[in-house]
Amino acid sequence: MMHIQYDSSTILTSDDVADAVIEYAAALAGGDRADTIAIPAVAHDGTMTTTKVLIGPSSEIVVEDAEEDELEVEDQEFVARLRAAAATFGHSEVIHADTRSDLTDAD
Repeated sequence: MMHIQYDSSTILTSDDVADAVIEYAAALAGGDRADTIAIPAVAHDGTMTTTKVLIGPSSEIVVEDAEEDELEVEDQEFVARLRAAAATFGHSEVIHADTRSDLTDAD
């Protein structure tokens, strides 16, 4: 489970959904575009819900680990849709500069 911190809200969702949201936000920023998305989430009372957000070039989104929970949200259709939408920008491959060894200076 992951928390998506967005503005003053915290959205509890699955790892895959959180990764797809932040990667889509990066693709939108690169394309200087914005979009509204309905994120599948877990409400405070443990029920399944959706949280609608507007994301774009100036969005400040933070994704952080949450405690493991049996309420893991599985929404592969949402994840696939965001990744397909990101691909429409022609630069959907995520850079992940913090984990790529080919981007470090070997000297």
